[in-house]
Amino acid sequence: MKTKSGEEAKLKKVLGLTDVLALTVGLTIGPGVLVLMGPGIGLTGKGVALAFFIAGIVNCINVIPMAQMCSAIPTTGAGYRYSSLLLGPRWGFLFELGVIMSKVTIALFALSFAQYVQGLFPGAHIQWTAFGVLTFFFVLNLLGLKSAAFMQRWLVLVKLSGLALFVIWGISKVDIGSFTHMTELLPSGLNGMLQAIGLVAYSSFGAVTVAELGGEMKRPARDLPIGLIVGTFGVTLVYVVIAFVAAGVFPIADVANKPLTYVAQKIMPHGYFVYFTIAGAIVSIATTLNGVFQWITKGLVVACEDGWLPKRFGTVNARFGTPHFCLIFFYVLGVFVIVSGITVVDIARLGFGALVAINMIPAAGCALLPKKYPAEYAAAPFRLRPGLLYTCVALALLCMAGQFYYLMSGLPMHLLVIEGVLFLAAAGYVVFAGRRRETAQRQFQLESST
Repeated sequence: MKTKSGEEAKLKKVLGLTDVLALTVGLTIGPGVLVLMGPGIGLTGKGVALAFFIAGIVNCINVIPMAQMCSAIPTTGAGYRYSSLLLGPRWGFLFELGVIMSKVTIALFALSFAQYVQGLFPGAHIQWTAFGVLTFFFVLNLLGLKSAAFMQRWLVLVKLSGLALFVIWGISKVDIGSFTHMTELLPSGLNGMLQAIGLVAYSSFGAVTVAELGGEMKRPARDLPIGLIVGTFGVTLVYVVIAFVAAGVFPIADVANKPLTYVAQKIMPHGYFVYFTIAGAIVSIATTLNGVFQWITKGLVVACEDGWLPKRFGTVNARFGTPHFCLIFFYVLGVFVIVSGITVVDIARLGFGALVAINMIPAAGCALLPKKYPAEYAAAPFRLRPGLLYTCVALALLCMAGQFYYLMSGLPMHLLVIEGVLFLAAAGYVVFAGRRRETAQRQFQLESST
């Protein structure tokens, strides 16, 4: 089975298991917990720790189909490639358009970074700071994945030290008795808990995107399932402990809809607070932004090679091994959203809503893996028996549908309409481009036969 295109073959295999785990943590621990902790507490009070735990377990289920496909057929641009191979080319390109829509979150990461910088330096301008950090990581990834991956390892260690400091300093100050009252755990009832689960699930869904880098890993069939499943569960446990401290020290009214630094500043000496803000928040968000630039272009490279978009757009630079035109496109998208004025929580709902919706496509396709690619499925280092695999696929689709519903239900109407219009436009373009592509293929076959 051919899975490598001409441009994709230029991508360098430089990532080992350590890099995969660092990318998983780097892509996952970031704005989700730092920006969405306050809104999560506002929706479900001290039950936010339970919301993070349930969301993490749901996301572990969600990534199982991807882990199975990655172990059987590791490849670059995994979501696009699996959707195309298992369900058809149109589904693959629809997936890729959905990924593009979801990457409004590039601006979320940059804006969140800027907000925490402003917390230390009140004179810092939010939009200009966001523009600056976006530009820095764009240039870093433009110069090559290996240098970006090397930096990611060290940034991840720094971020974990900052978050650990917050937990160690705050755990003894938690009022455990406050978690025994239902009015504190579920102040807005079951609906508030479900909305919180849908919102904070964004914080632990980042691991699935590491699958996009399969073509640049040394042992992807082994390393990707470990990174996806173990990474997601491990990050979930970190989030639960952080949420336990964030919601347990002060009354809910004091911390609801407040950033994590609000609690940190109240419980930590100034020097420790500064370190937490820099290492646990600013560096944490930076690693996520760096990681996004590392994986986001991979599906576009494959889609360009397959004829859905101009091939020149997906060209990989011979010197640096990076798809520079694709990187420029996402950089411009990030700049546009930064200046649009959309709130970070609504950017999160828009981006994660699109991401979870389109990830239902390859998840559904996974059910066809044993029949369409029996040899690859049988040889996969990570392999679920068909009955268990089909059950996991069904559960993943159900979980993602529920997440999408509760994310969209919290959006303002005008943004909900914009999201719907974009989805319809994407579907329309897929139909149009698919017909044009089929016509070109038939013409080529006729010319070849004469």
